[in-house]
Amino acid sequence: MLYQFARPFLFALDAETAHDLTLASLRTAHALHFPVACTAPQGTPVSVMGLEFPNRIGLAAGLDKNGECIEGLAALGFGHIEIGTVTPRPQPGNPKPRLFRLPLRQAIINRMGFNNHGVDTLVENVRRSTYKGILGINIGKNFDTPIERAVDDYLACLRKVYPHAGYVTVNISSPNTKNLRQLQGASELDGLLAPLKREQEVLAQQHGRHVPLALKIAPDLDEAQVQAIADALRRHR
Repeated sequence: MLYQFARPFLFALDAETAHDLTLASLRTAHALHFPVACTAPQGTPVSVMGLEFPNRIGLAAGLDKNGECIEGLAALGFGHIEIGTVTPRPQPGNPKPRLFRLPLRQAIINRMGFNNHGVDTLVENVRRSTYKGILGINIGKNFDTPIERAVDDYLACLRKVYPHAGYVTVNISSPNTKNLRQLQGASELDGLLAPLKREQEVLAQQHGRHVPLALKIAPDLDEAQVQAIADALRRHR
């Protein structure tokens, strides 16, 4: 009912302004202790990656890129929250307009380009958060980092977010970052996963806990490409 009331107002705004206003409203509601909590989806908890998710409905990365609204989003009943994508350095993303509604398809075209305030800001926001559920943190590379040095950006982010994450997602799927999807190739993926897995072991020793790594891949890969990625993941378990 609230959505039906707010929809005409939000759709009078451009898509990105409506997105920003919605997050700001959730932050304000939480700060003022305004009751926005929803009933969590009912169902059996599910265990994935050694983590126990209270329900199967989670929030994907992209909505709260900087971890600014974790508590407000948690009040909506998600089984987990994933924030990001975050990069080592702040970057503005692509020029506006870059978010477009397709109302008849109830869909959005996203050409944001990994806009975010940088990993240090995200980590500080997470430190201030009181959220106790499963928090995923999605990491990527800066737009001006050569693809040959992409692993350096992923390692830099992994080291900083590791102590604060329930799991870390390595994002190699964005079509809005030049050449990023090259990392989905077999040899390129081996070159990325091997150092990330080594660093994961080092960080697990340092922090006394294992944080799983997930991989975000493009949705339009063919069966052979998906199989090659699965083979690479098995090689680097």
